[in-house]
Amino acid sequence: MSLSITPDNDIKKESSTFINMVYDYDWSSTLLGPMDSWDPALKNAVNLCLSSKFPICLYMGSPHWTELYNEAWIPTLKTKHPFALGKQFKQVWPEAYDAFFPQLENVKNTGKGMFCEDQYFESQRDGYTEETYFNFTFSPVFKSDGTVCAIFNVLQETTQKVLNTRRVKVISEFSHRISEIKSLESACHIIMNVLSNSADIPYALIYFVDHKPNTARLIAKTFDKDNIPDYIPDSPEIIYLTEDINKSCNTYVEVKRKDVTFSLLKCDSWPIHLVIKEEEKHVKALLKDESQAVIESKKISICGRTLSAVLIYGINRFRSLDEQYMEFLKLVTEKVNIFLRNGIIIEEERKRSKLEADLNYQKAMFFQSISHELKSINL
Repeated sequence: MSLSITPDNDIKKESSTFINMVYDYDWSSTLLGPMDSWDPALKNAVNLCLSSKFPICLYMGSPHWTELYNEAWIPTLKTKHPFALGKQFKQVWPEAYDAFFPQLENVKNTGKGMFCEDQYFESQRDGYTEETYFNFTFSPVFKSDGTVCAIFNVLQETTQKVLNTRRVKVISEFSHRISEIKSLESACHIIMNVLSNSADIPYALIYFVDHKPNTARLIAKTFDKDNIPDYIPDSPEIIYLTEDINKSCNTYVEVKRKDVTFSLLKCDSWPIHLVIKEEEKHVKALLKDESQAVIESKKISICGRTLSAVLIYGINRFRSLDEQYMEFLKLVTEKVNIFLRNGIIIEEERKRSKLEADLNYQKAMFFQSISHELKSINL
């Protein structure tokens, strides 16, 4: 007796629109043929897939592996839904085909499932090549004759967890290295050294602004002069802000992602003059090769001294500049602020110590001179 492919009433009530899409799909147009002709084991797997609240996809029929998935799987697909329904694996995931097709075939041939943790691959599901990570299982679905008719793929995306872990590591390294600060200059170089190990900030620069000659001076960067990335704008040692203002930098480009839309300022050079304005705390820049950067300004007043700094962060090409990314950059900037403040404090304390030492020396020399004079008078 064959099992019914019809979903039960509870499933219909919970997600009738999507489930109807699955059952109304013209499966006869695929290599699988109409649903009524499917093996009972496959029908049972479909019901289990659609009733689950966990992201599940069925890859059916080797070697083409046609896809059927539940509603919880849609966030994994992003803009690939609804195209992916009923399509072959290679059509849906051409960027992952070479990596995953052998694994699917291995599960089919051996009849043994597999599990992967934080598996990395570059997906193209939201208008750009995206760095993603997943925990997933591949489990065989057996027909009554013992052959494998489908692969049951249970999945959990762990991208944000992986990103959070590595970003926390960067923030923690700042805390571990704060005791190494010897001066303002050393603080800048330690900052660059920490950021040079961050996958989320492929390059970074610090400029100090001198408002009287109206210039910005490059203090530190994560790359050396012989290894300048070819995708960043010219980054001279000194930027003359008066000349910089005259450069054309007023075109904003809207970038759309599935979950966020943001505006980027199209730039051929660093728009430092914009971020040092009081009303413009940071700029999201779109560079000439479509890469992105965030430019921020910080003003630090301490010990009677005011420092204006401009921080430039390159953005990972494989990540969207979403809310979590901006929150990470905010934490980095807070740490940079602490390092710069400590650098200033240490320099001012060193100046005070030197001044006190000079005064004590002059005082000692004065009293020594008086003592000699008094002795000569007594003699």
